[in-house]
Amino acid sequence: MITLMVQTERILQNYHLLQRQVGNTPMIPVLEANAYGLGDVAVAQLLADEGVKTMAVSRLEEAVRVADAVRGVDLLLLTPYSRQEDIETILESDLVAAVGSNESAVLLSSLSRKLHRRARIQLCFDFGMGRFGFAPQDAAKAAQTVRHLGNLELTGVFTALPAGSDGKASRRQQQVKDFGRVLAAVRREGLTPDFAHMADVNQLALCPEMRLSAVRVGAELFGRGEAPKAVTKQRGGLKKVGRAVSEVCDIKWLPAGATVGQDGRCRVKRATRVAVVPAGLADGLFPQETQGRRGLFAHKLTCEINGQRLPVLGCAGLTALTVDVTDADCAPGDIVSFEVDPVGISAFARREYV
Repeated sequence: MITLMVQTERILQNYHLLQRQVGNTPMIPVLEANAYGLGDVAVAQLLADEGVKTMAVSRLEEAVRVADAVRGVDLLLLTPYSRQEDIETILESDLVAAVGSNESAVLLSSLSRKLHRRARIQLCFDFGMGRFGFAPQDAAKAAQTVRHLGNLELTGVFTALPAGSDGKASRRQQQVKDFGRVLAAVRREGLTPDFAHMADVNQLALCPEMRLSAVRVGAELFGRGEAPKAVTKQRGGLKKVGRAVSEVCDIKWLPAGATVGQDGRCRVKRATRVAVVPAGLADGLFPQETQGRRGLFAHKLTCEINGQRLPVLGCAGLTALTVDVTDADCAPGDIVSFEVDPVGISAFARREYV
């Protein structure tokens, strides 16, 4: 069993570092995938206490969970939904809904009247992801739909750009022009959205013309992903957030020639003192093991005990692993820590905010 230690001060340091990078443009933290594994409710509350007023998530269940726990925040649901049950939940939770189709707009309008709720929306446009959103050339029709239906409060217009958009400058410039045409078409229909956002902090660094009324920030907030070069060059740079810890549950000696590890293929060449740790693949450790990516030149599995980096022997098991502590000061109960990507850590693992 592991505990994921979440360093809250690092999140705030990263947030302010990135905010300085984008200047006066408001940042919208995207807390998708359970805030990249760190715990969306706790991270949302941390940011709300810091004065952040608008955040975004990808899935409805995430949005409901955060909305129920954190007050005073506008929560944008980036994924458009078109089922009646989902629309009802969106309205009851007072979420800002992404609208990427006429069907979604019609349902939101009719159900908001029925439930006597306001329907706050942002129009979503597909700029190459192929997942959801109106086609850019249909911007005027989308705006007309919103205007004619009524009972829809348009708070924003946005798109998400595919990773390939980080390539040629000419392509980025074309995307800026195309999104500008989308905004112009929406405004010609008499709609005045508060927010327009098309880029994350990395895309903004590559193309300053993407600086609209807001910019999104995702994994970079937690020291993950590709941070803008201007940020990485600053003293300290972004700090990685999240470290998994467990404890040594037992220590034993293995004779020379004994096998160790889940597959039994590792054989120790000398008498070896080992520590048994009740943590493994089921907790989200060492994803390269489960994905079959440990090749001949792969990095060896390691952990840290009492400040010393030590090798994991053999293959880690689902719920336990073995560490070579022959030359280390180690006893049962000592803390064992692992470098991890929190997004892969089990949702059942305890999160501790420090």
